[in-house]
Amino acid sequence: MSDRSTEKKQIFASSHFKITLFVSIFAFVVLLFLFKISEIQRLSIINQNTNKVYLTTEVVPGDKLTYGWIHSLEHIPWTEDYYIQKNNHLLLYRITLSAFGAGIPHNKGKLTRVEDGTIVMEEINEDFEEINWIHSQTATEYIQLNDQTLIKGVDLPHHEALKLKIEKRLKLCRRSQ
Repeated sequence: MSDRSTEKKQIFASSHFKITLFVSIFAFVVLLFLFKISEIQRLSIINQNTNKVYLTTEVVPGDKLTYGWIHSLEHIPWTEDYYIQKNNHLLLYRITLSAFGAGIPHNKGKLTRVEDGTIVMEEINEDFEEINWIHSQTATEYIQLNDQTLIKGVDLPHHEALKLKIEKRLKLCRRSQ
């Protein structure tokens, strides 16, 4: 009798497993029909030590990222323009500033010109996996994406080690009808 009881339990357990497996597969197929999985790129600004996230937003290759700084010694405006790359890197392609001074490169890029009193260095093509810096609320004015301010320097913690990076992520999107 115990053999029969064990046999019935095995069949029930097996049937229960089969039903659960069938329902799971059916639900997965329905989800695949209603939704699609796509790969996106995401820009994040995080604390290098605690991994606390201060900003995250979707980006696409070719988006322009701009850092607006005030030089800490010379107190002059300085911008750095980057393109977001498919490989999650940032390509520095332009620096603009109003004068040269301490620590300011004078020979970046293939093309340097003066435009309305601003020094423009272009075609720099320097590749960065990520940008790491000790944040200063008085030095960083803003970080922009496609000429729209993402975050102001005063909105990030002062004297913290920060990192800006681009990562690929999977995203579940509803299929359009």
